Amino acid sequence: MGAAVMALIYTRIYAQPVEFNRALGYAYDALVKGPYPFDAMSTWKGLSERVAQGIYMGQGLLLPHTRVSGLQEPLMAFVIAREGITGIKTRNDEKAQFMCVLLSPAESAMAHTVTIANVAKRLLDPEWKEKVLAATDEEELKKMF
Repeated sequence: MGAAVMALIYTRIYAQPVEFNRALGYAYDALVKGPYPFDAMSTWKGLSERVAQGIYMGQGLLLPHTRVSGLQEPLMAFVIAREGITGIKTRNDEKAQFMCVLLSPAESAMAHTVTIANVAKRLLDPEWKEKVLAATDEEELKKMF
């Protein structure tokens, strides 16, 4: 089976620290307005429940994610905050600099797992991480995926 298709809908680079709820709100809004319709209220509820369980994955990554019934393919928003994303719990007071908001089709366990693995793999690559943090505009950032 080939690699999972994923639509990177939104990228944002914050030069200053950004509050988690604010960054998540903008990213989620972009996904709602994205190419595939889904139930925004129930999806937000699922995302909020996941956030409450803890979404810090290490390597500076926050990964708010949920599975969405009837979604055609995974949708992703990727945010960088060089100075950190505030107002969210991390391990050992590590600075969260990356947020990947992921919505995956509920019908496909594989799509969800493969997409998360792809993001994690990138963030474990110090060179990629450095390049991404040095990105100056959203288009440049999009090309790194």
